[in-house]
Amino acid sequence: MAIKSILNVTALAGVKLSSRIIAYTAFGIVFNIILFFVCASMASRQHGGTVLILVSLLAPIAYFFIGQKQGAAAAVHFIVEKHGEDLSRFVIGKLLDAYPNILDSAQAKSAIIQEKLNTQIASLSEQSRINKAIFSSLMSKFDFVSVAARVIETNATVAKGSREEAVDGISTAIHNEFDVDDLKPDLQTPAILVGGNIALSMISALLLP
Repeated sequence: MAIKSILNVTALAGVKLSSRIIAYTAFGIVFNIILFFVCASMASRQHGGTVLILVSLLAPIAYFFIGQKQGAAAAVHFIVEKHGEDLSRFVIGKLLDAYPNILDSAQAKSAIIQEKLNTQIASLSEQSRINKAIFSSLMSKFDFVSVAARVIETNATVAKGSREEAVDGISTAIHNEFDVDDLKPDLQTPAILVGGNIALSMISALLLP
């Protein structure tokens, strides 16, 4: 995968991540302003009104973090669906560049490969916040390291041929393990947040002494 293509894919993934953060945060602010005015008219006690103000001010922070999580999931889903094999090829290529002998029979052991992959992914994650969010979300839904280690260890043909052939063989095998549907953003968490937000605002307005 060419450097220009990598940058383009990362940029598009960054747009998906940033847009979700902005959208969720903006929704949280507007939604809580509306909730505040609706519930404030019901609040007959000063204490309840004070807590309602706190809920309205703090709730958008939760929407920001949910937006970050949803954005990372959307970015991962986009990358895997459109460029999954390229992502695998990029990571495995970096692994072989850093550890040229990793495919030797003496080193092609799952534990060793997992250790090297974790180190390589950690290094890639440190290069930008977008990389960190993407890899963190990917690892939470797909055990990339274990799958890659198993592919390298068990596929006897991977170590044969040129570096490019090895990278292509490993990348294709890893990509075949992906289930794109499992990587879609989970809408249950935002729904729970909205429901909890409404419940807290109502409780603050109506039930607190």
